[in-house]
Amino acid sequence: MSYKEFIDVLDLDGCVIASTRVDSADEKCDDLFGCVYKVFPQVMAGRTVVLKKGSCSCGGFDHNSGLIDSRPIIPGGFGIFLAQGSDQQWTPKGERFKCDPPTGEAMFDSLPKDVMGGHDAIKFEPYREGMKADVVTVFCTPDQLSALFNLHGYNRGYYDHIAATTASGCASMLRVPFAEIGKENSRAIITGTDIATRKFIDEDKVAISFTGEDFEYMLSVTGECFFHAEVFKKTKERIHKGDGKEPEFTILA
Repeated sequence: MSYKEFIDVLDLDGCVIASTRVDSADEKCDDLFGCVYKVFPQVMAGRTVVLKKGSCSCGGFDHNSGLIDSRPIIPGGFGIFLAQGSDQQWTPKGERFKCDPPTGEAMFDSLPKDVMGGHDAIKFEPYREGMKADVVTVFCTPDQLSALFNLHGYNRGYYDHIAATTASGCASMLRVPFAEIGKENSRAIITGTDIATRKFIDEDKVAISFTGEDFEYMLSVTGECFFHAEVFKKTKERIHKGDGKEPEFTILA
């Protein structure tokens, strides 16, 4: 099945982003103000964005995406920001994501390091048929997510091939999936659940990131998987509810 057919079956047109590690010397890099998630609707609509170290004004992007391995520099320590904050000058109010600063710093230190493969920039663009991306991220509803879960696990004889994190939106979309590239049992990573980035995502959607190789495999098996089984019919109808098109089914579904 082609990528277009995959998109049609799951009604995912304009919902898929390809992220690729590149060299800034070979690209025209952009400057971005604020959270990178703000620009993703434009990327899904056709825009290409390339970010290197210092391109994004968000202080956490470089450190969370994988461009820099050290903790973000904040007076009193990064853990202060993730916890209750402090009264030091220029320290942001605490996000209260962690119970105390040491726990916040331990979480960041546990993230995978050295994930850029020698590159120093990240290119974001809409996924296109046949392209070779490092990571593919799909923004989706729960019904679509269910289908993507099962498709990713089609050739896996174990249950925990999907991981969820409480890391930042950039880390769960980029750094952690980058670290899955080349692994024998690579995982897909749920993203779009960071409270700080939720306001930039449709309220009925989350997202999931796959390695490019895993995504290519998923496309290759859609002609034989549950897409064509009776069990998927009702969910498929709900996915297409309100799109103005009648979903097409095989003789079974």
